[in-house]
Amino acid sequence: MDIKTLREALRREKMSPYLQELGRDFYREAQKLFERMLEDYKAAKDSDLTQLSLKLAELENLKNMINDLYETRERKIVSSALYYVKSGEEVEFDNLTEEEEALLREIIRVIKASREKVLTGFVKGRTGERVEERREEGRKEIREEKRGEIPFITVRILKDLPSLVGVDGKIYGDFKAEDVVTLPEPNAKILVKRGDAELISVGDS
Repeated sequence: MDIKTLREALRREKMSPYLQELGRDFYREAQKLFERMLEDYKAAKDSDLTQLSLKLAELENLKNMINDLYETRERKIVSSALYYVKSGEEVEFDNLTEEEEALLREIIRVIKASREKVLTGFVKGRTGERVEERREEGRKEIREEKRGEIPFITVRILKDLPSLVGVDGKIYGDFKAEDVVTLPEPNAKILVKRGDAELISVGDS
């Protein structure tokens, strides 16, 4: 990894509402890059002040980019965790680094534990029904309500694409060229606008 690779990864992440593919060991590779640049900075301690200041600025820039990239992805991961807990959908871990997968699992665990602790008593006290039955009913209602609120349209994928996080929090993809898929309308329109997909009318085969 180098600065150029990191800068490109940050640019792609900022431009897309979907988690981008980084590789499972991305943050470990970023750490190695930081350590190499830190060694260069230490080795330059006897250099002129201008050279030393330049290397220090590069270190600070690297730290800022890594922090910005992580926080951008962190927001998407938290949103996905909330969706998985409320919808009951099977959790998908595509495009996550090892650290991010652990984060997603832990967020889901904490949210579930909190909901169980706070909401179970209200369900039992109000209805007397089995908690699990009420929870499943609630999940079904949320899924139906969420899908009802967000229009979906069908598009033809024009080139291979990584998976994406829909505005409903669900992960769609990976996609292959010529795939015909139904996506939340906002996501589908972004793909069409970028030239990655085309709308399919009702009469298309």
